[in-house]
Amino acid sequence: MNWIKDAFLDVAVLLIIIILSYFKYPALEIILWVYTILLLLSKILAFFVGFLQSKVSNTNVPEWFYHVIYISSIALLVYVKFYYLGTAWFLIWILSAVYSFKSKGQS
Repeated sequence: MNWIKDAFLDVAVLLIIIILSYFKYPALEIILWVYTILLLLSKILAFFVGFLQSKVSNTNVPEWFYHVIYISSIALLVYVKFYYLGTAWFLIWILSAVYSFKSKGQS
């Protein structure tokens, strides 16, 4: 359970999505958009930048945890009709899965 501190930010963002689904605060939506864009950019760059590849590979968080976080985020965002954010999170999930399969194939 030592990996929970590595996943703290992901859990915090899921909590922000949950709060946003109940109380549509514009400030939370802006924070979520900024985080989503940065996360999407980092997922894309992870394919090309060696430093990010080593950071991604250096985590102790189980893969299933990220799948649960991503599918929960997508489901909540689509449920509250934030379709663009839901699509961005779907892309994040797909890129993560592709990178995971790619890195497993190389090892």
